[in-house]
Amino acid sequence: MPVKDYRSDLLIRLKNPEYAALYLKTALEETLQDGDREAFLLALRNVAEAQAATPSDADQTEIAGKCLPDQPTVDKTPTVETLLSVLDIVGLRLEFKSA
Repeated sequence: MPVKDYRSDLLIRLKNPEYAALYLKTALEETLQDGDREAFLLALRNVAEAQAATPSDADQTEIAGKCLPDQPTVDKTPTVETLLSVLDIVGLRLEFKSA
């Protein structure tokens, strides 16, 4: 039985904007529950990397790399402005709904 590389498969799935939006929504909900900011930052980095994986998006990869540290840490948490700029780069937006 062939073994899939999880990360490569994830990055392929994250190229789909609807999948990426659900992935980030779930990651944010989990972060709000358990306080693990690093997990959300990793999810954001994964989406940015997946969306910027095509050669024509090289500038987006550079921007995402500057915005998000390779090894996210709580003390270097990106600002709301950074979050919004990365979401804009990958074609997503932040929305709020009543509960």
